[in-house]
Amino acid sequence: MVEREPSDDERRHQTLQLSDGRSLGWAEFGLNDGPALFVFHGLPGNRLAVEEMWNATPVNVRVVAPDRPGFGLSSFQSGRSFGDWADDVRQLADALEVDRFHVVGFSGGGPHALAVASQLTRRVITVSIISGAGSLDDRESFRELLPSSRLLFTLAKRSPLLLRMAVGAGARALSKKPAVAMERAAASKSLPAADRRAMTDPRLRAINDVAAPESFRQGSRGVLHEVTMNVAPWDFDVAEIECPVLMWHGGADRNVPVAMARRLAGRIQQATLHEFPDEGHLIVPEHWDEIVDGLLSRG
Repeated sequence: MVEREPSDDERRHQTLQLSDGRSLGWAEFGLNDGPALFVFHGLPGNRLAVEEMWNATPVNVRVVAPDRPGFGLSSFQSGRSFGDWADDVRQLADALEVDRFHVVGFSGGGPHALAVASQLTRRVITVSIISGAGSLDDRESFRELLPSSRLLFTLAKRSPLLLRMAVGAGARALSKKPAVAMERAAASKSLPAADRRAMTDPRLRAINDVAAPESFRQGSRGVLHEVTMNVAPWDFDVAEIECPVLMWHGGADRNVPVAMARRLAGRIQQATLHEFPDEGHLIVPEHWDEIVDGLLSRG
């Protein structure tokens, strides 16, 4: 009997049982025999948010977009670190019979992509970090953040209860009225003009309406834990990454200031930082083709 090919919708909602019994959710787009790109979402985020990138991806690429623990369809993992994510990715790659692959991390997915590259050195071909978060365990990095982000990360260090209340309020707003939340963000004068323009893109808004509630399908524990992870020292060494690392960053980014990317690039052996002086945090809609071409050309 010939097995039926899964539908496009079925490919967006898949799960794998991991060795410790947890579920790992993921979505898949593109061709099964194309070069494999494991794409890690931002914070908050989930596998469906990656679809916005996929809309502009070359048809010969296979995109695998997993939910991190506590997001979407993936079980929450208490005490998780960035390094723990590498083993989840290894198990998913094994299940999909993908030996070697490219890794892409957007924003909060950046440290996760670097952790995978540092621990799965034989399997990762290249890494692309898009508007990727740097380490927040130094005062200089803290001072460069948006005031709202500084407040959030300060609460993570000093008041877990207030952090839980703040993230919970944000989760309710994004889950119940994602379009309103996007509208308010697009009107914020604290964001660069490039990001406010990007938020008016109908494609980005349509994906946000679907993806934002999925980030909080299990509540806000996943977001809370990752915020806390970001204020602790990383549990891996970027100097151990052996493959090429291509970094893409907007010079006007206020979510993750470009100075963070510059410092991070200086610590990685084969890092190449591409800066877009007038762009903000949301550089994917304008530069995704360039990012994918650059990634594949180095593999």
